[in-house]
Amino acid sequence: MDLPPRRTALKKATASAHAALDALVGSFTTVADYRRYLSGIAAFRLPVEAWLSGAPLPPGFAGWQPGLVRDELKADLADLEAPEPTVARPFMPPDGDGIVGLLYVLEGSSLGARLLAKRAEALGFSGDFGAKHLFSQARNFSNWRAFSERMENVGGYDDRAAARWANTAFDYARNAFESALNADRPVR
Repeated sequence: MDLPPRRTALKKATASAHAALDALVGSFTTVADYRRYLSGIAAFRLPVEAWLSGAPLPPGFAGWQPGLVRDELKADLADLEAPEPTVARPFMPPDGDGIVGLLYVLEGSSLGARLLAKRAEALGFSGDFGAKHLFSQARNFSNWRAFSERMENVGGYDDRAAARWANTAFDYARNAFESALNADRPVR
């Protein structure tokens, strides 16, 4: 299946950063693995969504809102009696008009959420307990389609800036997951 041109370019420009993040997320097969995942995704999404909530969207995105899962993530952490992760540094996007790249990363996560929700469900978590954020994203696939359409048609699109913002988001996520993994390791 051929992807639209902007999506194809962003996918290519972010392939290595995306693969590095996927390798860290891995395949959670135990409750301990899931708790690490939850800590990592919260350390990524909570600061990014806080920043995004005050950022203006491009004019071509009128009538559309990103699928934010901040409240669901906080509820999942509470369900597992896990603290909100401490964030070493706030999310700071690069210069330029590339917010579409950040949105690409956030909205694209709904694609992977379907698989992750099944894995969480196999561990006993659900849309009612412990995995609300995943089930919310998995059910919100129509938002990805609406975003993709706007991304392809928005005026003033800067492909380099979008790629820079997307890679910054992937790198920030990778750092969040690495911190979650390191926090779980015993100190020697």
